[in-house]
Amino acid sequence: MIRRMTFIKMQGAGTAFTVTAALLLGACAPLPQQNGTDAAAAASAASAPQVVQAAPRPPMPPAQQGERRIMVGTANGYHLMVKTTPPSQVCDSDAFADGVRYGYALTWNRLVGEEVRNGGKPKRKFDASTVHSQDDQYKIQWDGKERTNACSSDGYLIGRVIGTHLAGVDMKNGKPS
Repeated sequence: MIRRMTFIKMQGAGTAFTVTAALLLGACAPLPQQNGTDAAAAASAASAPQVVQAAPRPPMPPAQQGERRIMVGTANGYHLMVKTTPPSQVCDSDAFADGVRYGYALTWNRLVGEEVRNGGKPKRKFDASTVHSQDDQYKIQWDGKERTNACSSDGYLIGRVIGTHLAGVDMKNGKPS
């Protein structure tokens, strides 16, 4: 009975992951720009043909291609190497790795606790004192209508989603990746 309930919960986790991933990937889309100061000016500007040139932006660094190995945990406690390939829209690999570390460790510890409560075998957990959210470091920062840290904040959020997913997959298979 407990296994069936756990199976049903895990089926819902796939849907939740898909919805979360879609929302995060949609957040990567650029915001529409309006150069007018009010709605009337914006409406008249939209109907009048004119060429507006955006301010030049510094080039984005190329996305990291290929598989990455990310250490989750600390050398003094439980740790493991997670292998993943960042999606093409990730342009800050350090922020992505931070997100994977946090998402994986937090989810793994939660799933281990749930499994033990349901009568399963205890597994090693990450030291809770070393699992830190870096949401404040990677929160979205605005400069007017522009996100000044889009690359790092998106990379961190995408990493968290992927880390959460990997921990769930590894827990289902009963072993780390």
